Amino acid sequence: MQKLLTAIISALTSLLVVFLTSVLTTYRENKAQRRRERERVNLTYLNPLRFYLVENHFRLSEILRRVSEEGGRCEALLFVDDPKEISQQNAEWFNGQGCYLISSCYLTACLFHQMRKVRDALPFLELGKNDDTELMVRMTKVNLGFLRDFGIFYLTQPSIGNDMFLREEARLISYREFCQLLQDPERRVWFDRLLEYYIESGRGEKLARVNDALSAMQELSRFLDDAVGGGESIKERFESEGIKAL
Repeated sequence: MQKLLTAIISALTSLLVVFLTSVLTTYRENKAQRRRERERVNLTYLNPLRFYLVENHFRLSEILRRVSEEGGRCEALLFVDDPKEISQQNAEWFNGQGCYLISSCYLTACLFHQMRKVRDALPFLELGKNDDTELMVRMTKVNLGFLRDFGIFYLTQPSIGNDMFLREEARLISYREFCQLLQDPERRVWFDRLLEYYIESGRGEKLARVNDALSAMQELSRFLDDAVGGGESIKERFESEGIKAL
């Protein structure tokens, strides 16, 4: 009888060990899968958005400082008076006088693409509880910041972002390709509000909307920093240039 009881206990113990091992293995595999999925989401969606938020925040902050220091104007943005003139420029102009204006527009167009990309994928990102709603709200604030005072129209922004992406090659267009796009009047016209936004900013006009966009980008950037477990990306970008963040 004692031997039978011992055998039963031994068998039950073995079954329990097998069960617990299976549960633990499944838990570890699921945890690893969630970690890999989080890394994929960060790499594909959140980190690219963080990068362009930081670069746009830095550039717009720089423009505000230059306007303040240069007597109410940022001359580097003012080598043309009208977007139509941009289509008449050659490659040398885009790499010289026009570079600050066009590169500013390029960075913002890339930001619009990344926000559109995240918005389209939001139902599948599996963020934390209520994080998807908060992310949408904060991105919308950025859109509205650029829209304010007859800026870049709300529906134009994702359209610009869409035109920045080459689907057949699965990549953003380069700065050079962006310049070539603007040399075509029929394609450039869809970017005119973006170009005018920066030309008007260079004239020191409607700067309240620039401050609105900066505040909204700061909020979204902080949210993303927390979401990916990173540092204060905007602050670190300014520090890398030896500048104190606004």
